[in-house]
Amino acid sequence: MNAAKPNRRYDSRLIRKTRQQPRLQRTAWGFVTIAFWGFYFYLWAPLITALSWLLGGRLAFLQLYEYKQKVDPFIVIALPVMLVCCSLLLITWAEYNRMRFAGKDRRNPRQDVSLEEIAHNLGATPALAQQLSAGKSVTLHMDDHARPIGLTEQRLE
Repeated sequence: MNAAKPNRRYDSRLIRKTRQQPRLQRTAWGFVTIAFWGFYFYLWAPLITALSWLLGGRLAFLQLYEYKQKVDPFIVIALPVMLVCCSLLLITWAEYNRMRFAGKDRRNPRQDVSLEEIAHNLGATPALAQQLSAGKSVTLHMDDHARPIGLTEQRLE
């Protein structure tokens, strides 16, 4: 009658540390995921095609490449050349900025906040603030007015 609640901590259906899965299994599931995303986008293809035709995609193709059923050689050569030039310009600009700002911290350094100030802002005792800063994973216990009154440190496995 009273179904046992599965223990979430040891529930085998939940993957907590994906790096502990075998590489082949992770890779296989990655390909399965990519295949289903591809199928999902394939289902959207008719709508995208219809919108493209409604917005003049076919007309643009005809005007650029097949005006009066002839291929314009200037456009066929000029568009890829412009694409390559724009790409090279963008990459050059990005590399210039990467070299210009490499190794420079552009942010102003911030002063550390004291434990007393943290305790005051949280409405907690300085001892509790010290415990909170020393713990890696903790559960914070609050009173009815949402002020911290204690904590329980969690073990990480």
